[in-house]
Amino acid sequence: MKAAIAIVLGVVAIVALAFGLRLLRQSLLDDGPTQSTKSTKSSEFDVTLATYQSVIQQFKAQGQELERLRQQDKQRASTTENISDVVISNLTSGVVLFSPVGLVQQANPAAKRILGYASPYSLHARDIFRGATAIRPAAQETSLPQILDRAAKTREAVHRLEVDYTTPAGEARVLGITISPVQDRGGALLGTACLVSDLTEMSNMAQQVRLQDNMASLGEMSAGIAHEFKNSLATISGYSQMLASDPNQETREFAQKISAETGNLTRIVTDFLNFARPQGMQREPLDLRAMLEDCARENGVPLTMENFPSPCTVEADPTALRQVFANLMRNSKEAEIAGKAMTITALAEEKGNQIFVRLSDNGSGIPADKLPKIFIPFFTTKAEGTGLGLALVHRIVTDHGGAVSVTSNTTGTTFMISLPRTGASSAESSV
Repeated sequence: MKAAIAIVLGVVAIVALAFGLRLLRQSLLDDGPTQSTKSTKSSEFDVTLATYQSVIQQFKAQGQELERLRQQDKQRASTTENISDVVISNLTSGVVLFSPVGLVQQANPAAKRILGYASPYSLHARDIFRGATAIRPAAQETSLPQILDRAAKTREAVHRLEVDYTTPAGEARVLGITISPVQDRGGALLGTACLVSDLTEMSNMAQQVRLQDNMASLGEMSAGIAHEFKNSLATISGYSQMLASDPNQETREFAQKISAETGNLTRIVTDFLNFARPQGMQREPLDLRAMLEDCARENGVPLTMENFPSPCTVEADPTALRQVFANLMRNSKEAEIAGKAMTITALAEEKGNQIFVRLSDNGSGIPADKLPKIFIPFFTTKAEGTGLGLALVHRIVTDHGGAVSVTSNTTGTTFMISLPRTGASSAESSV
């Protein structure tokens, strides 16, 4: 529109100039002009010249206005671009723009943090998302690079993918991915935009809730059976004690074996009942550091404190919490590698109304295929284990409004436990 206006003004100016020059030429070529004729022609020439100068001035004014509008549009476009850059840079969700061939063209700071790359530019999508697979929603195609490639080819957006992802540092994360092809006004593909969110913490919380619900249901169904089983064991134990006074030596030996096995079964049933029907928690302020040191001495394991405040006070049931840490330390002791002294390191960190305690050992570790199952009742990796120790640990911690998670490899196992600080309400400390 502005270019058309400039062309029209230019044409007007040229026409006016041509008309003025024609009049001037006519006045100069006339022979024998009278004085009055000369005066008339001079007057006409003056009018034409004035008209021409007026048109030129208008043309210059229009040109200046056009330049002002052009600069204004340029400034507006620059401002809009700056605002867009600022908005994208400050988003908590990651934004990654891939070129039509799959190379990273742009990535905001959140994307770099979530994906674990300091500078992902010019990397290909298959390099960044190598091994990343979609876990929800279920589809035939689960490889994220393949999904990105298909979205670019079909120009179809993909919404709300949940993806298992591993950072370059080896950290496992669950990502939320939304893919949108980017096209210009003519329909040409400019690239593919990826909106990335870190869902790891939310996924862990959902897993904790599901596990807690499953264990609560199992406890409710099994508590009655376990109670009756315990009564039967008490009867068997009573008869074995009567046989222990029999004059026959062989009978007394059998009675002792019966009594020992009955005691083991009674302990298992008691643990299960504690898990299925936990007693009411008597919460009080506890020094977590002192409790850990006592548990380490009782279980004969060396304990090193790193960045552990003293005192480190939590709101908890002392008996139940002691059972948690005693179980974990016994497990570490049983995972000791021959010829390698067992060491346990404890680290504590305060975040909001929670205290996070990390217990790490240098034992043989837990196999990767067994790791997701260790908090399930009756699942055990030990030949003589009951499979209730870690299930009870999970139950006690969650009943306190905390959470427990585990990581493990061939160099050892780490348990991360969160507990409410003194004064934190159950609503504030629940996860």
